[in-house]
Amino acid sequence: MLNRSMMTYIVGALLLAAIVFLGVRARTIDKAPKTVMTALEARIVAGAGGWNACYHNRTYGPRMEAARRANPDSIITSMAYDLADGPVRVSGKTWPRYWSLSLYQQNSDNYFVVNDQQLARADFDYVIAMDGQKVSASDGSRIVSPTQQGIMLIRRFAAEEADMPAIIENQDAMQCGVDAGA
Repeated sequence: MLNRSMMTYIVGALLLAAIVFLGVRARTIDKAPKTVMTALEARIVAGAGGWNACYHNRTYGPRMEAARRANPDSIITSMAYDLADGPVRVSGKTWPRYWSLSLYQQNSDNYFVVNDQQLARADFDYVIAMDGQKVSASDGSRIVSPTQQGIMLIRRFAAEEADMPAIIENQDAMQCGVDAGA
């Protein structure tokens, strides 16, 4: 039978172990999304040739050498943005069969989504900025990013492979980069 001081020691050790476990668990849960986003940003930056530049998927359907896409008929343009040098402008024309733009902050939370059905026109012009950053006086709609870095995804629906030349033309007409007027 254990004496009282030994029981107190065991209970204290178990309590300390539980506190350490919960602290490590909370830190891991907090850091995991940021670690994943950092890896995704690095991959996009490598493909695009830098931050604040669009990286276009130009392949229809599943790709054997790449990660599986949830929707192989979604043709994606991505951009890893960094607002350290100022706001970032993204503009172009939507895609008639389906188009959406989504923004993700550094912890992977989605904070902005718009699709072609929500826009009054077939073109778009957004300026991503931190709160307090000066934005040019152009017609671009301001979107406040909760973090300095994040990811933008534009999805276009390709009903068939024959859509690809027009989608590539749509991608090439896009503007992505630091807002020169800011």
